[in-house]
Amino acid sequence: MEKKRMTLNVAGQDFRITSTGDEEYMKELAARVGKRINAVSSRYPQQSISRCALLAMLEMEEELNSLRTERDEVERKINELRTIREGESAPVQAPVKRPFARANAAKKPVGV
Repeated sequence: MEKKRMTLNVAGQDFRITSTGDEEYMKELAARVGKRINAVSSRYPQQSISRCALLAMLEMEEELNSLRTERDEVERKINELRTIREGESAPVQAPVKRPFARANAAKKPVGV
């Protein structure tokens, strides 16, 4: 992929970068990061923009770590279900809720 030079604005600071990423996508990322920094800055107005950027980065890393943990748990459950499925000769029949099924199938339909 071809590298492109672009200028991104993050929390009022311009950064000239070279990237293979799509420029619009990179600008969207920069805008989201800027919003996070500005949110931290509004909570801690006495802090410098550098410190707010670091605090925002810590918040984002914690959020990313939490999402990775959730993803790992979902993958573990999927693998567990695959293992159960592979160990059985008959297909697994999951209970199915049928909210509109009649409680008594022998009951006559209304109007008949």
